[in-house]
Amino acid sequence: MTKDKDVNVEFFGDVDRNKNNEITSELPAWFHREHLSILEEDADQLERQIERGDIPKLHISMTAQEIKTKREKIADIKAAIPKFTGANKNKISEAYFKLKNQIADSLPTHMENRKGYTQPREELDRMKNFHIPVDKDLAKACNVKTNIAGKVSGDGANKMFKMFGRILGENENVERIRKEGKSESKRDMEDFTKHILKELASGRERA
Repeated sequence: MTKDKDVNVEFFGDVDRNKNNEITSELPAWFHREHLSILEEDADQLERQIERGDIPKLHISMTAQEIKTKREKIADIKAAIPKFTGANKNKISEAYFKLKNQIADSLPTHMENRKGYTQPREELDRMKNFHIPVDKDLAKACNVKTNIAGKVSGDGANKMFKMFGRILGENENVERIRKEGKSESKRDMEDFTKHILKELASGRERA
């Protein structure tokens, strides 16, 4: 396996950073394809208006500058789209499929959701607590915080999954990896048993 020379795994470009080089967005600009399409359509529309003579002469210079600014923004966003090959792409791909299984294992199943077995407290803990081990370098590249043990929260894992999926052309929708049957989540069995007994009692009362 050849290693990419002098290539770092980065997901956020200059367009996502302020003058202090701090990342200012939750997800990189290139991730928001709809926003990019809107920018392109806005620039195209302004150019058409100038060509048709719809823009007053006094405003043509200002409009041309607006078009230029939009085109530069579009170019910056497209230039920031990561293009990984070789070892880096393999690393991201391996991390993606590992993360896919980890997230799926941590999610309540469709059955648990339908039956009402899930609890808001559990879901909040899953999203906010650091419990999913990841590659620290990849987490940093995604601007996701890790704890000392190198674990991320459910929120952080979801963010990494979306970015990896988008770059690889794979599924990026967390809901689509939720399991149907047996849960691998760390449910407290005592709480689960109490819930089942409560359901059975309610059924007997209704009968």
